[in-house]
Amino acid sequence: MRRNVFTNLVAGCLFLFFCIVPPCIEARAERCQLHLLTGADYYYALKDAVDQAHHSIFLAIYLFKTDKHPSNRATAILLALVRAAHRGVNITALLERNDDPSSFINIENERTGKRLQEAGANVYWDRVDRKLHIKAIVIDRQIVFLGSHNLTHSAMKYNQEMSLVISDAHLADQIIKKISSLPKTPFKRQP
Repeated sequence: MRRNVFTNLVAGCLFLFFCIVPPCIEARAERCQLHLLTGADYYYALKDAVDQAHHSIFLAIYLFKTDKHPSNRATAILLALVRAAHRGVNITALLERNDDPSSFINIENERTGKRLQEAGANVYWDRVDRKLHIKAIVIDRQIVFLGSHNLTHSAMKYNQEMSLVISDAHLADQIIKKISSLPKTPFKRQP
């Protein structure tokens, strides 16, 4: 008797899984496009998406390190963001900061944050008592870049990195809401 109940329960679960869940996944997949980006593919996809942004770019990044070298990929992303801001795209950036003013991350993020702010972006620091290890960018509340890539030349050219680009407005809104709810402070240059 117990064996029959267990067998019927398993059969019912399998029926639900194979008959109900796949159509739900398929319906969601029709609205969602997903692509794996490894290595340098991330750079090209992100730069194109920023260049094509129409109204908003939201980013939360652990490290955004640029330099003056013309082929630096992080600098190219920064310049694309500056151009987007000048086109009227609303840009919001949340950057990592810790309590050591001389830390590499603070220095690099401050340099980049200053340039973004000068272009008209809304720039915020993460609170120093927390670590913002997120690497997420949402463009036009539809396109999501999410994964391991920091915005550094090394991450976008040399490192073994893996990220996803996902076209899904619902996911984009969830990410923006979650990151917007994180404690933050207005961007100010450190003393």
